[in-house]
Amino acid sequence: MIKIARISYDPVIAYAAEELQRCLREMDRETEVLILTYPTYRWELEDVLWVGMDDALKEFLPNVKDAHLDDAIAIEVKGAKGFITGANPRAVLIAVYRYLRELGADWIRPGQDGELLPACRPENYMVSVREVPSCRHRGVCIEGSNSLQMVCDMIDWLPKVGMNAYFNQFLVPATFYERWYGHLYNPELRGEKISGADVEGIRDTTVFEMKRRGLLYHAVGHGWTCEPFGIAGRGWDPDGEYDIPEEVRQKLACVNGKRELHGNIPLDTNLCYSNPEVQEKMSDAVVEYCEAKPEIDYVHVWLADNTNNHCECENCIQKRPADWYIDILNLIDEKMTAKGLPAKIVFLMYCDLYWPPEKETLRNPDRFVLMFAPITRTYSKSLGDAGEFDPEKLPPYVRNHCELPRSVEENLAWLKLWQRFFNGDSFDYDYHYMWDLFRDIAHMQMNRVLFDDMKAMKKLGLNGMISCQNQRVWLPSGFGMTAMAAALWDENADYDQVADTYFRAAFGPDGALVRGYLEDLSQKMTPAYFRGETEDVSPEIAGRYREVPKITGKFAAVIRNNLEKDLPENVEKSWEYLELHRQLSELLAEAAEARARGERQEAEKRFIKLCRYLQAHEMEMAAVFDYCLFYSTMHHFFDGSFFAH
Repeated sequence: MIKIARISYDPVIAYAAEELQRCLREMDRETEVLILTYPTYRWELEDVLWVGMDDALKEFLPNVKDAHLDDAIAIEVKGAKGFITGANPRAVLIAVYRYLRELGADWIRPGQDGELLPACRPENYMVSVREVPSCRHRGVCIEGSNSLQMVCDMIDWLPKVGMNAYFNQFLVPATFYERWYGHLYNPELRGEKISGADVEGIRDTTVFEMKRRGLLYHAVGHGWTCEPFGIAGRGWDPDGEYDIPEEVRQKLACVNGKRELHGNIPLDTNLCYSNPEVQEKMSDAVVEYCEAKPEIDYVHVWLADNTNNHCECENCIQKRPADWYIDILNLIDEKMTAKGLPAKIVFLMYCDLYWPPEKETLRNPDRFVLMFAPITRTYSKSLGDAGEFDPEKLPPYVRNHCELPRSVEENLAWLKLWQRFFNGDSFDYDYHYMWDLFRDIAHMQMNRVLFDDMKAMKKLGLNGMISCQNQRVWLPSGFGMTAMAAALWDENADYDQVADTYFRAAFGPDGALVRGYLEDLSQKMTPAYFRGETEDVSPEIAGRYREVPKITGKFAAVIRNNLEKDLPENVEKSWEYLELHRQLSELLAEAAEARARGERQEAEKRFIKLCRYLQAHEMEMAAVFDYCLFYSTMHHFFDGSFFAH
């Protein structure tokens, strides 16, 4: 019998004990697993596995700066007896999953079909771990097209690999759910409308799932520049009709003598930030939201989601946008402090805010966290491999004539300028799995960059990452996400070791063959071409795409062979997904080959053929591949809209 002694009545620790019991029962079906709870803790009992937090266990934990935010863990278990503890309840849950990993468990992708709980006898294992993660911030932000279940599956997966945070964008994240439930870009499926009330309910459910696991909750970001003024800002659709009252219009940025929505998109529209009424309205809205939702740990306060549309009125031009931004942030902090609201405020360097403030400073820096959002960077090179960049070559700020950097060197030069202004807590907010996973369809070149980026966080003065990304990023594999989590936890993690462990778990004995195949495919598919970093017409690149069917065709036999084996169901599912990906890759290579030859019409025709394939298989690969975001990312590359045909 295994007796789990749950320490405390904390709901997250209770969940951790229940998860430990569930998994151990599956891994050792011959041994009874019980959860014991004690009104007082009787440490003289030596035949139990203690799970939770207690003063008697603190001495075993590494020291951390902030026990609420930093996830130190300690595990001392021999023969299923000992203790599993952490610096906070979330860390206890992370430690439980770490213990299970040491017994052979793994989570190769979200959902039940990604959980591997092999048979074992816990009594035969000794596990000793004392660790604190290299980075504080280890999270994912909602993007893409999603159902409630897809997001809940991602939230469930995060602590299993040592991640600790989730970010719900927007006051109400409608656009991400409308895309899925409406089956945007797939008229073959019957879509359904989803109401604002439905989305609020979905959001609240996801928050419940976060808090059930003790995850740090990041919220909002987009919307503060429109929602407080009665203008809906729930997506990037430029086709909406907005009846804007004159008193609100006067608060929009004046650009070229006009106060109007930038591109008819509220989220992309800046305001007249020197206007005291704007400052008061924005700051009040943030404070009221945090007051109504005390579960928020980090509230993101961002300006418009576009560049070169800042106000040109006689007052606004007296300071840079970043200076007006700091004024508003200080006002929010002042009001939150008066109300005793503890949430951290996340502010960002992004778009025109790459140029740091010249006049203003944050009066209470401990309240704030800096977010580095290099949305225009290349993923052909890691941040950790950046060379030197002469700061004298950084362009001066010219209002509404800003050009954002692409190179990692220039991006990091701007970061260093901001770090002179603010040396507090900070993180990278990056987009590897937002668009680039489609440009590197096998993911392996991008995954190496991602892994090296994460290992470089401390060196760059950053304390982790919140990954702005699609949620369904598990085709052809979940290796990249696993690698990201591993490097954020341990900056000394070894890439090959993480890769070998993952591919063996996900694909069984032939896992090494899958890794080699995907690395070859990633190289042949030439991600730099899809990134626009090569010549548009190139016989050499066209030749690479002609070789792709040779690689995929040869590997088809390996896939068939594994699908005929008696593999665990979850591993078999990995091979089924790999076969769908093989066909996807061949069709994408066909389209790219025509484009690289300069035959644009033929390329578009072949891209439509690929879209037909993805539409036909969308539900089959729904848990691992986001067709909606694939189409919205890639159709521009192939000149024209599928839905025009």
